[in-house]
Amino acid sequence: MRTRFLLGPAGTGKTFRCLAEIRAALQKSPEGSPLILLAPKQATFQLERQLLSDANLSGYARLQILSFERLADFILTRLQRAPGKMLSDEGRIMVLRALLLQNKDKLKIFRSSARMPGFAQQLSLLLRELQRHQLSPVTLSKLSGQIESELSDKLHDLALLLNAYFDWLKTHELQDANGLLDLAAEALRDQKDSAQQ
Repeated sequence: MRTRFLLGPAGTGKTFRCLAEIRAALQKSPEGSPLILLAPKQATFQLERQLLSDANLSGYARLQILSFERLADFILTRLQRAPGKMLSDEGRIMVLRALLLQNKDKLKIFRSSARMPGFAQQLSLLLRELQRHQLSPVTLSKLSGQIESELSDKLHDLALLLNAYFDWLKTHELQDANGLLDLAAEALRDQKDSAQQ
C-alpha cells in the first residue's frame, strides 16, 4: 500500500488536488480497490457534492468519504470487530454531570463550577480534546505533580474526572465515540500480529 502526504497551509489547493486525482481514478477504473477520502465530519457531504458536480462523473461505488469516526467504524466492520454499545453525546454529558456531583468534594478548581449549567458540556469538549491527543489520566496526574500553580489543580481535576469517566464506561460496558480510533488501531495491530505468526 502506498501513502502520500500533501502538506501545506489552507488555500494551497490540497483538497482540489485530492478531488482531481479521485475523479481521474474513478473515471479510469469505476471498479477496483476502495478509495478512502478522510475529511472532518462536517465536510463529508460538501466533498461528495463537489465530486458529483463534475459532468463526467455521474456516480461512484468504490469511493468512501469518511470522517475519522466513520473510518474507525469502517475498519472495525472490515475486520469483523464489533465496537460494542456506544454512549451518545447526550449520554456522555449526563454521565459527566453525575460524576461532577459525585466527585465534587475531591475537586480543587472545578468544585464551584460543578453545578453550573453548561459546565458538563464544556467539560465534555475538553475531555474529548484530551482523548484525541491521547492524554491519559495517569499522564495528567504526572503533569499535575510537576507544576506548582493553579494549572496543577486544574490538571488534577481533569485527571480525576477522566479516570472516573473511563471507570464508568468500563463498569457499564459502554464505548465512547472518542475511543473508536483507538479500538480501530488496536484491531489493525492485532490483525498485523496474527498475519506475522
